[in-house]
Amino acid sequence: MHRTLTTDALIAAIPGLIGFVPAESIVVIGAELAVTARHDVAETAEVAEIIAEALRLNNIPSASVVAISENIAVADDAVATMGDTLVRHGIETDHRILIPRCDQPAVYHDLIAGEFGVSGDYRDSFASAARVAAGAPIVATRDAVRDTLATTDPITTHGVELQPDLAAKAVVSAMVHWPTEVPRELSAQVAAMIGHHPVYRDAFLRTAAYNPRSAAAVFTELSRPLRGRDRANVLTLAAACHYISGNGAMAGIIFDHIAETDALPSLAKLLNQSLQAGTHPHRLAGMIPAAETVDELFGGHFPTPNDV
Repeated sequence: MHRTLTTDALIAAIPGLIGFVPAESIVVIGAELAVTARHDVAETAEVAEIIAEALRLNNIPSASVVAISENIAVADDAVATMGDTLVRHGIETDHRILIPRCDQPAVYHDLIAGEFGVSGDYRDSFASAARVAAGAPIVATRDAVRDTLATTDPITTHGVELQPDLAAKAVVSAMVHWPTEVPRELSAQVAAMIGHHPVYRDAFLRTAAYNPRSAAAVFTELSRPLRGRDRANVLTLAAACHYISGNGAMAGIIFDHIAETDALPSLAKLLNQSLQAGTHPHRLAGMIPAAETVDELFGGHFPTPNDV
């Protein structure tokens, strides 16, 4: 549905669109809010081509560029670099906005309109209301989002006896009853299953068809006591569910987090490439295995919410 936004409302929508309040950032918002991309403002020159090509591949005809920085010279350079790159890719820039912050109303300068104004409060934005109504929080900073991935005391997956039926039912039950306590032993069981054979990873991906938000929360919780490749594999499932639910920002943060200590698993690489290409979450529906396929992969009936 087409939505016409004033400049102050467009700026206020940014935290609701990406799930956190950005600072020192370059933000590109596609026409009709088709896509939103954010990166550190200091690295605009490095990512401008990637963002512009993603919008072009998704046939987005125009976009708004918002540079958020306390340093007006940095913001001015960033908005020019990003805006000019979009134009070279055939994408018009509706707005080129400079603003020092968006955690509260602030004075902005729209270079295209040649006007100054005051941004709206993001907490009153339609985008924030929609995110909160969907049960997704808006946190203060990107680092605060990163902190939600914190680990707990480690648990080993060596010597774990696989119990796929019980583990799958426990994961689906945790989703249905989320928020709920997730046993550490279940973390070891799920990680051991995925490490034993990727068919279990693909089967667990089926949970995204049930409720991707709660599935993402459960897989994040399962990842906490895990380390190394085991943690990367389970976090990849969380990222997939976030991406499918429309929270690409969180998926990107998870991929960055995994890459800090480990190589991205194959599924994570594929999803990260899709994310960087601006692939819409709706296009990922095909990667969720059908119920019949999952039963075949699983070697039996994979539980549904009706089974727990």
